[in-house]
Amino acid sequence: MKQQIILASLLAMLVTWVACNEKEASNSQEAVRPKHHLNIPLNGIESMVESNTQKIIEGTDGSIVVTIGEVTRKKVSLSVKRNDEIIEEKIVEEKGNMDFEYEGITYTIEVGQLKKPLLGAGKAEIRIHQK
Repeated sequence: MKQQIILASLLAMLVTWVACNEKEASNSQEAVRPKHHLNIPLNGIESMVESNTQKIIEGTDGSIVVTIGEVTRKKVSLSVKRNDEIIEEKIVEEKGNMDFEYEGITYTIEVGQLKKPLLGAGKAEIRIHQK
């Protein structure tokens, strides 16, 4: 009877020890991984966007937003906001680019063709990728 009690208590201590160590290991992995990450594939994201619109970047729960301002025949106004605070803003020429940083990683927004009809909203071709 005494051996069964000792065996049961040793088993309980072993289960407790394993459970505590697993929780510590999972907590350390969560600390290494950033809370959010940008869901941008290696080849980037390409999109044709109208002037005065916003593009929410996936994987950030809406905290990173790229705003496309006025589009002319040669330039476009771009800004990147994080939680409604502008972290980068620039007027970019056609075939130019703008960099911004998120969670220690630098990303690039490349501007392709700009299309500005005589009437109506202009459009900009953009590509977002990791630098």
